[in-house]
Amino acid sequence: MSELKETPTPVDEKKTGEEPEVKTEENSVENPEEKSVEKPEEKPKDNSKELAEENKEEVVDEVTKTRKPPGKSQKKRRKVLKISLIVFGILVGFFVLGTAAVNCFMIFTEGRHIKDLDKWKEDAREGIDCIMVLGCSVHSDGTPSKMLADRLDAVVELYQVSPQKIIVSGDHVGPYYNEVAVMKDYLVEKGIPSEDIFMDHYGLSTYESVYRAYHKFGVQRITIVTQKYHIYRALYLANAMGMEADGYASKDVLYEGQASRDFREFFARDKDFLTGIFRPKVDTPMDPVSLSENGDITNVRDND
Repeated sequence: MSELKETPTPVDEKKTGEEPEVKTEENSVENPEEKSVEKPEEKPKDNSKELAEENKEEVVDEVTKTRKPPGKSQKKRRKVLKISLIVFGILVGFFVLGTAAVNCFMIFTEGRHIKDLDKWKEDAREGIDCIMVLGCSVHSDGTPSKMLADRLDAVVELYQVSPQKIIVSGDHVGPYYNEVAVMKDYLVEKGIPSEDIFMDHYGLSTYESVYRAYHKFGVQRITIVTQKYHIYRALYLANAMGMEADGYASKDVLYEGQASRDFREFFARDKDFLTGIFRPKVDTPMDPVSLSENGDITNVRDND
């Protein structure tokens, strides 16, 4: 029997517009890559952050489970610390307020005793025992500091208006430092007689100068000369000692380091407020000297 051969139907090229595909052995072999289209691999989710958070929560939970509540002793210490801080704050507040109150009191009560030149001249006519100038630093060449020179110039002004006995009070404890000798030499050069100038070699503080003026020289009525910021405390101590004290302030000058002096004076007034109340004894040589004598007898320190 003869096999019937299938005749391929002609493809209308005009309809398709494509050339007939010629099958070859290469085309007939299936390409496995084309057959199976690979899907992109899905990346595993990054759960590290979530795990870290979970681990953190677990650690916190473990810590809170094992953490013991504060014991009675710990609570007591905290309570004591809190009370101590409160008490300390209250004490500091009282100290600051008390210091401010003392300063206001001293400035208000003693400010009325500060005289100008004309007013002092009127008081001097009524009679005073002496003028006392308070010492401060001197230079190694034997000249007074600017602050001390201004005080001494103020003394010269008073003396020229109404001559009075003068006490120069300062530090002369050591052999190589002598404020009172520098002060007396300066006043003598300005024309004040040496016999009118008495030297107090142990005026180591404002209180000691005032104490010795009263107990050593027997002063009852006194004019104190120093800078204005300092004069309130000096007048308070003199009046507390039992003297009738007035003050004459040297010219108002802004000295180097004045801010620190004002700060120290703020607390010094507080200290000397109590000193004026209790008036402790000064343990320095106290040989009595009369202001009616010659001032040159005091050129040598007591017991020298």
